Amino acid sequence: MNHLPFTLTAYLFNAFSVLASKFLLNKTIPDPLVYIFYISLISILAIFALPFTHIPSVAIFNLASLSTLLWTLGAYLMFKALKIGHVSRVVPVIGTLIPLILLITASGTNAIATIQAWAILILILGMVFLSLQNLLQRSLSKREIIYEVLSAGSFALSYIILRQAYLGADFFSVLVWSRLILLPLCFLMLIIPSLRRKIITSKGTQINFFSKTGFIFLGGQVSGALSEFLLLFSISLANPALVNSLQGSQYAFLFILAIILGKKYPQIFEEKYTLLTLIPKIIGIILITLGLYLLSTS
Repeated sequence: MNHLPFTLTAYLFNAFSVLASKFLLNKTIPDPLVYIFYISLISILAIFALPFTHIPSVAIFNLASLSTLLWTLGAYLMFKALKIGHVSRVVPVIGTLIPLILLITASGTNAIATIQAWAILILILGMVFLSLQNLLQRSLSKREIIYEVLSAGSFALSYIILRQAYLGADFFSVLVWSRLILLPLCFLMLIIPSLRRKIITSKGTQINFFSKTGFIFLGGQVSGALSEFLLLFSISLANPALVNSLQGSQYAFLFILAIILGKKYPQIFEEKYTLLTLIPKIIGIILITLGLYLLSTS
């Protein structure tokens, strides 16, 4: 069975999930912290799977919990960047920085292979082309850059620590037990008055799951879950490096969908495209796709 349709569909669903986040953060949910609270709340449902897991050691549990907290921090910083930046730039830049950080960390004192050096150069050029218009107009926010770098660093460190946890216990047990740390995190958000006011207003909770906002939020979460499932299925059919190398398709989907949605919601997807701005974006996506392919196959 060919993995390609499943892989491409997975990255399409992930693009839908990111666009839903961008829509809510700019139109309905004023603070990314609120978004993090509800995502964490949904993740806690994993506790119902506890009876089907093996209890990990304290060391493994601590590693898994730390990884989850770092991933949550990375998501929060990514949402902060999404709130102020263009979705077709923020996500590709973070998605490019993560493998670069992981490669540098993994290389240590060893020399980087020639193909990896070329991949790094191509990825950096891809990020430059994606941001070329903003760089020339000096409209690229320093805050956005800081959020993107810190988000990528948090995600990368989370994956490194999670890898260590997986070496000491089975995948499913680590996945489920790592969610438990979100329970005190949500509780902490609710008992701190300043944070609670962001989540629960005088009119009730920020997200009403029976409203349009709730439908978009749940749709985004379902899209993200389907994306993860399809990616895991694709990996069962093909080499993980080959599946990961197609991640550039997600950025192409984001780019196309942002153009379409920008016509209906120009205040949210506010990028204005002309031939001169389209060409660097397309080149940037192609370069990042090529760089990820070289990095994955190496």
